[in-house]
Amino acid sequence: MYSENPYKQSFETVVEKIEGNNVWLDQTCFYPESGGQAGDTGALNGQRVVDTQFDPEKNIVHTLESTPAFKVGDKAEGRIDWERRYRIMRIHAASHIMEHFLFEVFGPLKLTGSYLHERHDKSTYESEERLDSEKLAEVERKANDLITQNLPIETWPDEDRPYFRYWKCGEIQMPCGGTHLKNTSEIGLIKLKRETGGRGREKVVTSLANS
Repeated sequence: MYSENPYKQSFETVVEKIEGNNVWLDQTCFYPESGGQAGDTGALNGQRVVDTQFDPEKNIVHTLESTPAFKVGDKAEGRIDWERRYRIMRIHAASHIMEHFLFEVFGPLKLTGSYLHERHDKSTYESEERLDSEKLAEVERKANDLITQNLPIETWPDEDRPYFRYWKCGEIQMPCGGTHLKNTSEIGLIKLKRETGGRGREKVVTSLANS
């Protein structure tokens, strides 16, 4: 459901399985951690969901803060933490735009890992040299210039691989299965910061300017 409508905040479902504090549902709009994006939090029948992950069979499992008060077969109402999800969506779109201009300014860099949550995105790249602060400021300016153009953002599934999705904004296109905005106007201005990623690696931290 998070792919069909990433703005959906609540839904009705049926409990299919319970193991300890872990719950499986017949449908969900909770996004499970994947592709570097943190899993959603929220509530099921008013009980706090503290994490959402894929299990080994790639089914979505919701971890509650406490033992479920409901049982298998019960109907349940799910509600995601929308403020947190929306911030993640804003930062996620910003991170794709940042990366486009990062490669434009610094040249191609190999992405070795990333982690996105409601505070920022940290993307790690292979680089033998420290990222120049003036060039990174140029990346930030270029990214913010594009964001303020209020461009539409599109996402769609691959025809042959429905779980493989694409993201597009203007001339920027890349594979991505995360949750995303409809327009860059929702992002707001962003800020970038460099961190060391260890020997031969550099990190770029993308966050919202009003944070």
